[in-house]
Amino acid sequence: MATRYLRSLQLRADCTRCCGLCCVGPAFDADQGFGFDKPAHTPCANLRGDFRCAIHGERLHRGFPACGAFDCYGAGQRVTQRLFGGASWQSSPELATRMFDAYYRYRALHELMAILQAAVERVSSRQVARLWEMWQLIDDLCESGAAMAETLPLDELRRDVLSRVRAALGAGLSVIANENRKFLAFGKLRNEVERERL
Repeated sequence: MATRYLRSLQLRADCTRCCGLCCVGPAFDADQGFGFDKPAHTPCANLRGDFRCAIHGERLHRGFPACGAFDCYGAGQRVTQRLFGGASWQSSPELATRMFDAYYRYRALHELMAILQAAVERVSSRQVARLWEMWQLIDDLCESGAAMAETLPLDELRRDVLSRVRAALGAGLSVIANENRKFLAFGKLRNEVERERL
């Protein structure tokens, strides 16, 4: 139980230990729930100097529902603290490019870990070990820095995770609630799983 709790903490975003990567690295599209368009690798106009959001408590009313729904699953602080030793993308353009690339990769991997962890809560004890095995593999890739290798097959890894989750859960599950009472929408996941079958 303690190990599972520590794993859940590892996938919990902690903005106080991140340099605002989700507010700078990705592009914003006003049509997708952001208040305005923003090109990738450009700071959001609402990002303060301390890397916190100036309108955090008003995001929904200010036209940023996508920000409220977004979760990096702890990738932001892992990249900032573990991979770059607390450095900031502001230090140099070269470092910024490396950090944004790392964030893109780690966020994708942490999302897969979150899917696996959510699935563990709904499978039989016989299936748990196989899912945790994949979780540990992904975590090791992140911890060792191997996740940054250009040869890392992210798409193949995602297919493997979806395949394991499909086998463990079956096709009947549509939604899983996490500890924060948010919901992981497995409708999207199931659509991806179905595409993998074709």
